[in-house]
Amino acid sequence: MIKLITFDFWNTLFVDRGEEIRNEMRKEFALNRLQKYKPDLTKEDIDSAFEEAKINFELQWQRYTASNMTDYVRVVCNELGIEIDSKDETEIVEFFETVLLKHQPLLIPKAGDAVRHAKSRVKVGLISDTGYSPGTTLRKILGSHGIESYFDSFSFSNETGYLKPRIETFLPILHDLKIRPEESVHIGDLEHTDIAGAKRLGMKAIKFIGANKLAVRESIADVVIDDMAELPAALERLQYNGNK
Repeated sequence: MIKLITFDFWNTLFVDRGEEIRNEMRKEFALNRLQKYKPDLTKEDIDSAFEEAKINFELQWQRYTASNMTDYVRVVCNELGIEIDSKDETEIVEFFETVLLKHQPLLIPKAGDAVRHAKSRVKVGLISDTGYSPGTTLRKILGSHGIESYFDSFSFSNETGYLKPRIETFLPILHDLKIRPEESVHIGDLEHTDIAGAKRLGMKAIKFIGANKLAVRESIADVVIDDMAELPAALERLQYNGNK
């Protein structure tokens, strides 16, 4: 009996095509703020410092430990040889974390309906590796589409400190809602994080490949779907008989 459904965020509920634009916005903001510390600072200097920060960020990602924008900004400043005051650091970090709201991702077709359908039957959670945008920002994205209130619990990597497939990313919701792994199903697009992580813990898993162009159908998931409209039928296949 399924009592909980958890969703991934990226390429499961929302698809993003705007990170390059947002990264240029971050660079422009940083350049404008940091030139007061180093007047001869150039766009090329910023590009180089951002590349080093990206490398550091990705190294953390490969260890399945979450980095954050405070660390990112500090690497940028260190590469530039600049020491900034706490007020400027806070303002730069805040811009970096919330620029997603200025150029938002797109809600995947039928994803909102899928969340509402899940909520009509059982508890619903969100488990997301946050990347550059923390959980506070992602919740605002959900809210702008009117679906944040359908979630009973959230687990964001910037808050847990870990990335999927680490079980520490899945456990907070299970503990919060007092539901066992075998009574839960996770829906996501990535085989080595969403699917492997959920299955390792004993959850059921549904792989959604409709929004990830690199996703392959071969999977250890219990069910694979191409369209969020297929979710109700997929859940029925998993003996979806839970109650709230």
